[in-house]
Amino acid sequence: MTLSFLIVVAQLIDAYIRWLAFTKRLSDEQNRNLWSAFAMWAFVSLILYNFLFELAGVNAATYKFVLMAGWLPCFLISLRMSSFIEQIFILGMGAILSLVQHTIVAIIILTKFKFQTDLELILTEATGYLLLFVIFLPLIRKYFMKLLPSVEILELRPIGMYIALFPLVIVSGHLIRLADSVLVHSFEERLSRIYLPLTFLFLYRYILNATKKYYQKLRAEQNKRRLEEQLTSLKSYNDLIVANQTRISVMRHDLRHNYNIISMMLAEGKINAALEHITAQKNKLERENE
Repeated sequence: MTLSFLIVVAQLIDAYIRWLAFTKRLSDEQNRNLWSAFAMWAFVSLILYNFLFELAGVNAATYKFVLMAGWLPCFLISLRMSSFIEQIFILGMGAILSLVQHTIVAIIILTKFKFQTDLELILTEATGYLLLFVIFLPLIRKYFMKLLPSVEILELRPIGMYIALFPLVIVSGHLIRLADSVLVHSFEERLSRIYLPLTFLFLYRYILNATKKYYQKLRAEQNKRRLEEQLTSLKSYNDLIVANQTRISVMRHDLRHNYNIISMMLAEGKINAALEHITAQKNKLERENE
Protein backbone atom coordinates (compact mmCIF):
# COMPACT_ATOMS: atom_id res chain seq x y z
CA MET A 1 0.00 0.00 0.00
CA THR A 2 2.88 2.37 0.75
CA LEU A 3 4.33 2.05 -2.73
CA SER A 4 0.90 2.47 -4.35
CA PHE A 5 0.35 5.64 -2.34
CA LEU A 6 3.76 7.06 -3.36
CA ILE A 7 3.07 6.35 -7.04
CA VAL A 8 -0.38 7.96 -6.89
CA VAL A 9 1.10 11.07 -5.27
CA ALA A 10 3.83 11.17 -7.92
CA GLN A 11 1.23 10.97 -10.70
CA LEU A 12 -0.79 13.76 -9.12
CA ILE A 13 2.42 15.78 -9.02
CA ASP A 14 2.95 15.15 -12.73
CA ALA A 15 -0.64 16.29 -13.38
CA TYR A 16 0.00 19.38 -11.24
CA ILE A 17 3.12 20.22 -13.25
CA ARG A 18 1.17 20.03 -16.52
CA TRP A 19 -1.67 22.04 -14.97
CA LEU A 20 0.76 24.89 -14.23
CA ALA A 21 1.04 25.64 -17.94
CA PHE A 22 -2.72 26.35 -18.17
CA THR A 23 -3.59 27.69 -14.72
CA LYS A 24 -3.85 31.33 -15.85
CA ARG A 25 -6.56 30.58 -18.40
CA LEU A 26 -8.78 28.32 -16.23
CA SER A 27 -11.72 29.56 -14.18
CA ASP A 28 -12.34 28.54 -10.57
CA GLU A 29 -15.12 26.21 -11.64
CA GLN A 30 -12.90 24.53 -14.23
CA ASN A 31 -10.18 24.03 -11.63
CA ARG A 32 -12.63 22.49 -9.18
CA ASN A 33 -14.00 20.07 -11.78
CA LEU A 34 -10.52 19.19 -12.96
CA TRP A 35 -9.07 18.42 -9.56
CA SER A 36 -12.20 16.56 -8.50
CA ALA A 37 -11.63 14.26 -11.48
CA PHE A 38 -7.95 13.88 -10.55
CA ALA A 39 -8.89 13.04 -6.97
CA MET A 40 -11.41 10.40 -8.08
CA TRP A 41 -8.85 8.77 -10.37
CA ALA A 42 -6.24 8.88 -7.57
CA PHE A 43 -8.59 6.92 -5.30
CA VAL A 44 -9.36 4.35 -8.01
CA SER A 45 -5.73 4.01 -9.08
CA LEU A 46 -4.63 3.48 -5.47
CA ILE A 47 -6.88 0.42 -5.28
CA LEU A 48 -5.80 -0.85 -8.72
CA TYR A 49 -2.07 -0.46 -8.07
CA ASN A 50 -2.30 -2.15 -4.70
CA PHE A 51 -4.22 -5.05 -6.25
CA LEU A 52 -1.61 -5.38 -9.02
CA PHE A 53 1.32 -5.41 -6.60
CA GLU A 54 -0.34 -8.01 -4.40
CA LEU A 55 -1.17 -10.15 -7.42
CA ALA A 56 2.13 -9.90 -9.36
CA GLY A 57 4.50 -8.73 -6.63
CA VAL A 58 6.67 -5.63 -6.44
CA ASN A 59 9.42 -5.88 -9.03
CA ALA A 60 10.93 -3.91 -11.89
CA ALA A 61 8.28 -5.01 -14.40
CA THR A 62 5.22 -4.12 -12.29
CA TYR A 63 6.75 -0.88 -11.04
CA LYS A 64 7.66 0.31 -14.55
CA PHE A 65 4.29 -0.77 -15.93
CA VAL A 66 2.44 1.34 -13.37
CA LEU A 67 4.71 4.35 -13.98
CA MET A 68 4.45 4.16 -17.77
CA ALA A 69 0.73 3.32 -18.04
CA GLY A 70 -0.64 5.41 -15.19
CA TRP A 71 -0.21 8.69 -17.05
CA LEU A 72 -2.95 7.95 -19.60
CA PRO A 73 -6.07 8.57 -17.42
CA CYS A 74 -4.55 11.79 -16.07
CA PHE A 75 -3.76 12.88 -19.61
CA LEU A 76 -7.35 12.21 -20.74
CA ILE A 77 -8.64 14.25 -17.79
CA SER A 78 -6.21 17.05 -18.66
CA LEU A 79 -7.75 17.41 -22.11
CA ARG A 80 -10.43 19.50 -20.43
CA MET A 81 -7.86 22.25 -19.94
CA SER A 82 -6.91 23.01 -23.54
CA SER A 83 -6.50 21.72 -27.07
CA PHE A 84 -5.04 18.30 -27.82
CA ILE A 85 -1.93 19.71 -29.48
CA GLU A 86 -1.07 21.82 -26.43
CA GLN A 87 -1.60 18.84 -24.13
CA ILE A 88 0.68 16.67 -26.26
CA PHE A 89 3.43 19.26 -26.00
CA ILE A 90 3.07 19.69 -22.23
CA LEU A 91 2.87 15.90 -21.77
CA GLY A 92 6.21 15.50 -23.52
CA MET A 93 7.84 18.27 -21.48
CA GLY A 94 6.46 16.76 -18.28
CA ALA A 95 7.76 13.34 -19.29
CA ILE A 96 11.24 14.81 -19.84
CA LEU A 97 11.18 16.40 -16.40
CA SER A 98 9.93 13.20 -14.77
CA LEU A 99 12.63 11.13 -16.49
CA VAL A 100 15.36 13.53 -15.38
CA GLN A 101 14.09 13.54 -11.79
CA HIS A 102 13.83 9.74 -11.60
CA THR A 103 17.33 9.43 -13.05
CA ILE A 104 18.86 11.93 -10.62
CA VAL A 105 17.26 10.12 -7.69
CA ALA A 106 18.46 6.75 -8.98
CA ILE A 107 22.04 8.00 -9.32
CA ILE A 108 22.02 9.45 -5.80
CA ILE A 109 20.54 6.47 -3.99
CA LEU A 110 22.59 3.88 -5.90
CA THR A 111 25.73 5.83 -5.03
CA LYS A 112 24.92 6.33 -1.36
CA PHE A 113 22.98 3.21 -0.35
CA LYS A 114 23.09 -0.57 -0.60
CA PHE A 115 19.81 -2.45 -0.95
CA GLN A 116 19.00 -6.03 -0.04
CA THR A 117 15.79 -6.32 -2.06
CA ASP A 118 14.15 -4.71 -5.08
CA LEU A 119 11.32 -3.50 -2.86
CA GLU A 120 13.71 -1.44 -0.73
CA LEU A 121 15.24 0.13 -3.83
CA ILE A 122 11.86 0.90 -5.41
CA LEU A 123 10.44 2.43 -2.22
CA THR A 124 13.55 4.56 -1.73
CA GLU A 125 13.46 5.72 -5.36
CA ALA A 126 9.76 6.62 -5.18
CA THR A 127 10.29 8.54 -1.93
CA GLY A 128 13.34 10.32 -3.33
CA TYR A 129 11.35 11.42 -6.39
CA LEU A 130 8.81 13.18 -4.18
CA LEU A 131 11.53 14.83 -2.10
CA LEU A 132 13.33 16.06 -5.20
CA PHE A 133 10.10 17.57 -6.48
CA VAL A 134 9.62 19.49 -3.23
CA ILE A 135 13.18 20.81 -3.43
CA PHE A 136 12.85 22.04 -7.02
CA LEU A 137 9.19 23.12 -6.81
CA PRO A 138 9.86 26.91 -7.07
CA LEU A 139 12.01 26.42 -10.18
CA ILE A 140 9.52 23.98 -11.74
CA ARG A 141 6.60 26.37 -11.15
CA LYS A 142 8.46 29.26 -12.76
CA TYR A 143 9.49 27.17 -15.76
CA PHE A 144 6.20 25.44 -16.53
CA MET A 145 4.01 28.51 -16.05
CA LYS A 146 5.88 30.12 -18.98
CA LEU A 147 6.42 26.95 -20.98
CA LEU A 148 3.74 27.01 -23.66
CA PRO A 149 4.78 28.42 -27.02
CA SER A 150 2.61 31.11 -28.56
CA VAL A 151 -0.67 30.16 -30.19
CA GLU A 152 0.63 31.34 -33.57
CA ILE A 153 3.38 28.68 -33.50
CA LEU A 154 1.17 25.72 -32.61
CA GLU A 155 -1.47 26.75 -35.16
CA LEU A 156 1.05 26.58 -38.00
CA ARG A 157 0.57 23.41 -40.03
CA PRO A 158 2.44 21.11 -40.10
CA ILE A 159 5.16 22.91 -38.11
CA GLY A 160 2.94 23.28 -35.04
CA MET A 161 2.37 19.53 -34.83
CA TYR A 162 6.10 18.83 -35.21
CA ILE A 163 6.86 21.20 -32.34
CA ALA A 164 4.18 19.62 -30.16
CA LEU A 165 5.50 16.10 -30.78
CA PHE A 166 9.19 16.99 -30.47
CA PRO A 167 9.45 16.57 -26.65
CA LEU A 168 7.77 13.14 -26.82
CA VAL A 169 10.11 12.09 -29.61
CA ILE A 170 13.11 13.15 -27.49
CA VAL A 171 11.98 11.20 -24.44
CA SER A 172 10.48 8.17 -26.19
CA GLY A 173 13.88 6.68 -27.05
CA HIS A 174 14.78 6.49 -23.37
CA LEU A 175 11.34 5.25 -22.34
CA ILE A 176 11.54 2.39 -24.85
CA ARG A 177 14.88 1.31 -23.39
CA LEU A 178 13.43 1.51 -19.90
CA ALA A 179 10.47 -0.73 -20.79
CA ASP A 180 12.18 -3.91 -19.61
CA SER A 181 12.44 -5.96 -16.43
CA VAL A 182 15.83 -4.52 -15.46
CA LEU A 183 15.70 -2.33 -12.37
CA VAL A 184 19.25 -0.92 -12.43
CA HIS A 185 20.82 0.12 -15.73
CA SER A 186 24.41 1.15 -16.37
CA PHE A 187 25.75 4.42 -15.03
CA GLU A 188 26.50 5.69 -18.55
CA GLU A 189 22.92 5.05 -19.64
CA ARG A 190 21.59 6.90 -16.61
CA LEU A 191 23.78 9.88 -17.46
CA SER A 192 22.45 9.95 -21.04
CA ARG A 193 18.91 10.23 -19.66
CA ILE A 194 19.93 13.49 -18.02
CA TYR A 195 22.19 14.94 -20.70
CA LEU A 196 19.89 14.69 -23.73
CA PRO A 197 16.64 15.93 -22.11
CA LEU A 198 18.38 18.79 -20.30
CA THR A 199 20.11 19.82 -23.52
CA PHE A 200 16.73 19.86 -25.21
CA LEU A 201 15.14 21.92 -22.41
CA PHE A 202 17.79 24.63 -22.66
CA LEU A 203 17.69 24.55 -26.45
CA TYR A 204 13.91 24.84 -26.36
CA ARG A 205 14.08 27.93 -24.16
CA TYR A 206 16.43 29.55 -26.68
CA ILE A 207 14.17 28.61 -29.60
CA LEU A 208 11.08 29.83 -27.74
CA ASN A 209 12.64 33.21 -26.95
CA ALA A 210 13.86 33.61 -30.52
CA THR A 211 10.42 32.68 -31.86
CA LYS A 212 8.68 35.14 -29.54
CA LYS A 213 10.97 37.91 -30.75
CA TYR A 214 10.26 36.94 -34.37
CA TYR A 215 6.49 37.05 -33.86
CA GLN A 216 6.75 40.31 -31.93
CA LYS A 217 8.64 41.80 -34.88
CA LEU A 218 6.09 40.31 -37.28
CA ARG A 219 3.18 41.78 -35.31
CA ALA A 220 4.97 45.15 -35.16
CA GLU A 221 5.36 45.13 -38.95
CA GLN A 222 1.70 44.18 -39.39
CA ASN A 223 0.65 47.01 -37.06
CA LYS A 224 2.88 49.39 -39.02
CA ARG A 225 1.22 48.34 -42.30
CA ARG A 226 -2.23 48.80 -40.75
CA LEU A 227 -1.30 52.28 -39.55
CA GLU A 228 0.05 53.18 -42.98
CA GLU A 229 -3.17 51.93 -44.59
CA GLN A 230 -5.21 53.94 -42.08
CA LEU A 231 -3.11 57.06 -42.78
CA THR A 232 -3.61 56.57 -46.52
CA SER A 233 -7.37 56.24 -46.00
CA LEU A 234 -7.43 59.34 -43.81
CA LYS A 235 -5.44 61.28 -46.43
CA SER A 236 -7.86 60.18 -49.17
CA TYR A 237 -10.79 61.15 -46.96
CA ASN A 238 -9.21 64.53 -46.24
CA ASP A 239 -8.59 65.13 -49.96
CA LEU A 240 -12.22 64.27 -50.65
CA ILE A 241 -13.38 66.72 -47.99
CA VAL A 242 -11.18 69.48 -49.43
CA ALA A 243 -12.50 68.78 -52.94
CA ASN A 244 -16.10 68.88 -51.69
CA GLN A 245 -15.47 72.11 -49.81
CA THR A 246 -14.05 73.67 -53.00
CA ARG A 247 -17.07 72.50 -54.97
CA ILE A 248 -19.44 73.86 -52.33
CA SER A 249 -17.62 77.20 -52.40
CA VAL A 250 -18.05 77.39 -56.18
CA MET A 251 -21.72 76.48 -55.85
CA ARG A 252 -22.23 79.21 -53.24
CA HIS A 253 -20.59 81.76 -55.55
CA ASP A 254 -22.82 80.68 -58.45
CA LEU A 255 -25.92 80.87 -56.23
CA ARG A 256 -25.07 84.37 -55.08
CA HIS A 257 -24.47 85.43 -58.69
CA ASN A 258 -27.78 83.95 -59.86
CA TYR A 259 -29.66 85.49 -56.94
CA ASN A 260 -28.22 88.89 -57.86
CA ILE A 261 -29.27 88.47 -61.52
CA ILE A 262 -32.79 87.40 -60.56
CA SER A 263 -33.04 90.26 -58.04
CA MET A 264 -32.01 92.79 -60.67
CA MET A 265 -34.53 91.39 -63.22
CA LEU A 266 -37.34 91.53 -60.69
CA ALA A 267 -36.38 95.07 -59.69
CA GLU A 268 -36.57 96.10 -63.36
CA GLY A 269 -39.91 94.32 -63.77
CA LYS A 270 -38.52 91.67 -66.11
CA ILE A 271 -40.53 88.85 -64.62
CA ASN A 272 -40.54 86.63 -67.71
CA ALA A 273 -36.77 87.01 -68.09
CA ALA A 274 -36.33 86.07 -64.42
CA LEU A 275 -38.50 82.96 -64.90
CA GLU A 276 -36.54 82.00 -67.99
CA HIS A 277 -33.28 82.40 -66.08
CA ILE A 278 -34.58 80.21 -63.24
CA THR A 279 -35.69 77.54 -65.74
CA ALA A 280 -32.27 77.60 -67.42
CA GLN A 281 -30.48 77.16 -64.09
CA LYS A 282 -32.82 74.30 -63.17
CA ASN A 283 -32.12 72.50 -66.45
CA LYS A 284 -28.40 73.05 -65.95
CA LEU A 285 -28.51 71.43 -62.48
CA GLU A 286 -30.49 68.48 -63.84
CA ARG A 287 -27.88 67.90 -66.57
CA GLU A 288 -25.05 68.01 -64.03
CA ASN A 289 -26.78 65.43 -61.84
CA GLU A 290 -27.29 62.95 -64.69
